[in-house]
Amino acid sequence: RSIVSPGVRVNSFALVEDSILFDGVDVGRHARIRRAIIDKDVKVPAGFDIGWNRQADLARGLTVTEDGLTVVAKGEDLERYMPHGW
Repeated sequence: RSIVSPGVRVNSFALVEDSILFDGVDVGRHARIRRAIIDKDVKVPAGFDIGWNRQADLARGLTVTEDGLTVVAKGEDLERYMPHGW
């Protein structure tokens, strides 16, 4: 039960649940997204999780509502949170 805008790419083995993805979002292989709103032009790296661990999302500077909805701002660089050499 997600809303996926035109121009979104969800790569193989990725999981998107109960989320809204705006135009230009690229979800990498094996990435997992749950209860999130991801604004335009965000690249979700392969193997990256959004919405599965509130503390991890907050540590990355993402907004997490009281109801547990994670929001990723337009153009956010999520790759900077990946371990070096991933």
